[in-house]
Amino acid sequence: MSKMFLFVCLLFHFAVYAQTPKGLVSFGQPDSINSGILKEKRILWVYSPGVDTNYFEKPAYPVLYVLDGDNFFASFQTMMQLLSTDGNTAFPQMIIVGILNTDRTRDLTPTANSAMPNSGGGEQFTAFMEKELIPYIDSKYPTAPYRILFGHSLGGLLVTNTLLHHPRLFNAYIASDPSLFWNDSRILSNADALLQHNQFNNGYYYLAIAHTMKADLDTIQVRKDNAMGSLHTTAILQFANKLKGHGNNQLKWRYKYYEDDHHKSVPFIAAYDALRLIFRQNVFPTYLFTDKSGNTDSLKTLITGHYNALTKEMGYPVRPYEWEFNNLGYHHLFEKNYAKAQMFFQLNIDYFPRSYNTYDSMADYYMATGDTTKAVSYWKQAMNIKPVPWVKEKLEKVNGGK
Repeated sequence: MSKMFLFVCLLFHFAVYAQTPKGLVSFGQPDSINSGILKEKRILWVYSPGVDTNYFEKPAYPVLYVLDGDNFFASFQTMMQLLSTDGNTAFPQMIIVGILNTDRTRDLTPTANSAMPNSGGGEQFTAFMEKELIPYIDSKYPTAPYRILFGHSLGGLLVTNTLLHHPRLFNAYIASDPSLFWNDSRILSNADALLQHNQFNNGYYYLAIAHTMKADLDTIQVRKDNAMGSLHTTAILQFANKLKGHGNNQLKWRYKYYEDDHHKSVPFIAAYDALRLIFRQNVFPTYLFTDKSGNTDSLKTLITGHYNALTKEMGYPVRPYEWEFNNLGYHHLFEKNYAKAQMFFQLNIDYFPRSYNTYDSMADYYMATGDTTKAVSYWKQAMNIKPVPWVKEKLEKVNGGK
């Protein structure tokens, strides 16, 4: 099948698909893992961006692990769809793993409280994530070596405990209005020592504080009030002060007080703000991709500089989406913008040198511009990587059936 024809078909398919009434909306897929550590089956909800690996190399996406997945998975998936597709680069595309609850108090509390039977299993739950869940997700889904943990309330307590005791298990930690007052704020007792002696390897910690105290109290007066909401807020403020006291531990952190949001309303906006901070360098002016008049060399420099900066920030090789640059190459080829078509195809070869598709696409470019010799050369390179029948057919056609 001609890739030019495939590109046109894809455009037609998307246009028709957008007008077709849809049935049930799917936010992801169910999954599960039998945990030997927790001695139970754990249900997962997983969203993973789809890629046709018949054409494209297996991608690599950051992974967002969501505690209380039954409550927050759908909102994260919707946020991701809005902010990482259709030219929006506020977020990269990500895998989202929602961990559904079985015994929430047991799993999300790091220390036992005699008033709450079966509490204090947080470290065991963290061991489950480290030794079973993360290896399982890495083995089954196209993950990049970048992990984020999100938790709200008791989930935020576990996120903070994981940051302090397992600072390299995740690259970023998001604690939404965490219940740090748990067990007489015991988590604060050794926080200074852990913040001082741990090296956090330039990881992120985002601390969201909701308005849970009485309306007439300020952040000074709240420390003297014994109402539950004040105890909750005071513990968070105390931890924020401890964070301020340890500036040499390679932890990049920020906290924000949401005066117009209460405990139940803050998770969505806190998650948005945290992810925008973590991926603040991800934004790219994608309107330049299809610009006919822009300078090709300047655009290439902008693209390579962007991915070099992302690679340095994220700590692993960040690449563009092969399918996106492939489609952009064919878009410009279809429009006879040959310089930009060649640029996108060449960038794909540079970023994905082990993908047969990138050489096949460049061969199509040379055929469209009348250079059969170079087209044959690139098709042969594609065949050396993966002998697919449609590339073989192109070679035979050019060689007169031989």
